[in-house]
Amino acid sequence: MESRARAFGSIKDTALGQAWLIIEPFLNSAIYYFIFAVLLSFDRGMDNFVGYLVVGLISFNVLAQSLNATSAIEGSGRNLVRTFQFPKFSLVLSYVMRIYIDFIPTFLAMLIFIVAVPPHSMPMLGWLLVPVVYLLAVPMCVGIASITATFATLVPDIRFVIGLFSRLWFYASGIFWSIDMFADKPVMQDIMRLNPAWTYLEILRTLLLRGEVPPLSLWIYFGVWSIGLAVFGFLFIWRNEINMSKALER
Repeated sequence: MESRARAFGSIKDTALGQAWLIIEPFLNSAIYYFIFAVLLSFDRGMDNFVGYLVVGLISFNVLAQSLNATSAIEGSGRNLVRTFQFPKFSLVLSYVMRIYIDFIPTFLAMLIFIVAVPPHSMPMLGWLLVPVVYLLAVPMCVGIASITATFATLVPDIRFVIGLFSRLWFYASGIFWSIDMFADKPVMQDIMRLNPAWTYLEILRTLLLRGEVPPLSLWIYFGVWSIGLAVFGFLFIWRNEINMSKALER
């Protein structure tokens, strides 16, 4: 319940309220469409660039928000840590739950959008696997949030580095461009495929826009990354519990 209350807390004082959870990502999509399709013609050779962009932008946001997990231990979280002794990892879990609660209405709006807007991606059996992809991303989000929250609590200046990395990851994950653009550069394609965010988006786009089930290798690769980051993140934040408590008491 606390996660749900905090999820809608950031928009409670606005005129449109919860509608902003849906409106904002689509406004961002419109801006990026104008830049990358209208001005730069990145949509050449792509059958459904609008759907490609919307699915990529909205779905990547789930991962990107996990980088900003410092807020999970600041504000009311800082007061809780000072008052009670409990694992900092629980604050990170609450933060990730809040991300996913925020995402539910946006996800539903995204499905309606790609069905309603030409060239119309109609629902298929493969769509039943889409929730599995987002659930598979939960451990990754928890792991990323644990790592960034720990670093930012111990070394506040690193927040600026995290912000720069977030932008780099955003532009390197194929949100606006297809990996096919680098068909004449196979080495570049191989490097891009190493990015777990690209794999995550590729699985979703294959299911939602092409109506096909992605190769098992993509599922395994993303699953290994997700579980691996979750385990590393948990161990990292657990081993720094005492140092984080001292930093929060300053």
